Amino acid sequence: GFERVAVGDHDDLGSRLAAELSATGVLLTLARTAGQSRFDRTIRFVSTTGASGGGLTGATRLARELSDPVEAVLVLGDLSGGRGRQAEVVPWSNSRSAAPLRLQRTVEAALRTEQLSPRSTTGLWTQLVRRGLPATVGEQGELNQGGAPAVLLSAGGATRPPSAATIDPAGFSAYGRSALRSLRALDAPAATVGPQLSGFVVAGQVMPAWAMRILIMAIVLPVLGGALIVILTLVRDRHPLTAGAAWAVGCVTGPLVAGLLVIGLGRVGAISPAVPAPFSGGAAPPTAWAWLLLAFLLVLLVATIAVARPRLARDAAGRSRPSRISVATGVFGLMTIVTLVLVAWNPPAGLLVLPALFAWPAAIAPVPVVSPLHRAGLALLGAALPLAALVTITSSLEVPAVQIPWWLVLLVAGGHITPFSLLLSSLIAGALIATVLTMIPRGATGWDDRLPDWAERLRVRRERDRPEEVLEAVPGDDLAPPPEPQSRTA
Repeated sequence: GFERVAVGDHDDLGSRLAAELSATGVLLTLARTAGQSRFDRTIRFVSTTGASGGGLTGATRLARELSDPVEAVLVLGDLSGGRGRQAEVVPWSNSRSAAPLRLQRTVEAALRTEQLSPRSTTGLWTQLVRRGLPATVGEQGELNQGGAPAVLLSAGGATRPPSAATIDPAGFSAYGRSALRSLRALDAPAATVGPQLSGFVVAGQVMPAWAMRILIMAIVLPVLGGALIVILTLVRDRHPLTAGAAWAVGCVTGPLVAGLLVIGLGRVGAISPAVPAPFSGGAAPPTAWAWLLLAFLLVLLVATIAVARPRLARDAAGRSRPSRISVATGVFGLMTIVTLVLVAWNPPAGLLVLPALFAWPAAIAPVPVVSPLHRAGLALLGAALPLAALVTITSSLEVPAVQIPWWLVLLVAGGHITPFSLLLSSLIAGALIATVLTMIPRGATGWDDRLPDWAERLRVRRERDRPEEVLEAVPGDDLAPPPEPQSRTA
């Protein structure tokens, strides 16, 4: 039959020794209890290494070596039971799917029986971020990615316990009993957890992923229809759209070339540690070599964009400085490709970039009714959700803001960000860079801001319909007419 697996790591990090080894203590107690009790299903107890702070080398190897059918995996994290660390059942994966909802609720019910209130993980923003940008340092992440349904039972989530963490005997015993209750519930004859979760939990019910795809496409398709009409109008007016599209693609080359170099350096061992799973903050701090590499990558990104933009635009349309409307069309084309691919491949990520599809082209289109302040607001609006999602992920993994660039480099070098994901990320970053560069004032870049016919007609109509200002005569003003002489009566 299908196996049940209990996993605990035996890492230690100095002063955190007692709290880090709490999972091993519970794992040994569960194995001893299982040997003295009767279980209907096979239960495998596995002690791993490489879980503290990320890397997950042991969990990655276990996910590859699980050959027998596995019904559920219970991963044991920090079970020290110290104060200030709320119980949590972590279902997240390092791929687009998550642990089955039934498995998560089974473990949460066991915690509540022991008077431990688990933190909710079904908030819409939490699900959107965790599924759109999958990254977790818990061992359940690698197991879920490998196809084995797994949840992490821990106090305080997947990150490491505090440096001064100690074991609370009462809390430690409660977590141990919760783990045993979970295994007994999963051992029931009719106990099944079902497939991994691909949808979203909304009001306690699962919304399938195809429903989210339909929702996003219902928003995107009308916009694409209107954009097609605008593009046909621009083509009729003989605007060099290919120059703007090539110029926008030139902005993509910088992030893409830098990312490909990072992949190559990771393959030859020049970037370490390059492992497929993410790290939490402090587990892999940047060294002096890391800062030098980051500086070089930044210079390479800027230089590549500076060379590629005019070259591609000149090769495409014979002009190195396209019009803003053609760049806006190119940005819209890039974001359309990204959005449609993400809707089919990863709907939550598609929802995160959806505002950018509308906001960034509008921020740089030469429409007279949009002021510079509004353009800046539109650019920030398009970047708000992706940046907020990145901040949410890094803060949950305790990655300091100054280390985020190096953290991203490790994700690319280790393969967590695949080449396909790197390409999509480069398209998004290139569209943002093109938007920002196009918003620079005309005198600094020499934009060809010849308005299309429809925009010129709109400007003329606004000038024609503007009411004329009437100056009121004020006594003593130079514009006031002289007073009329008064006639004298005899």
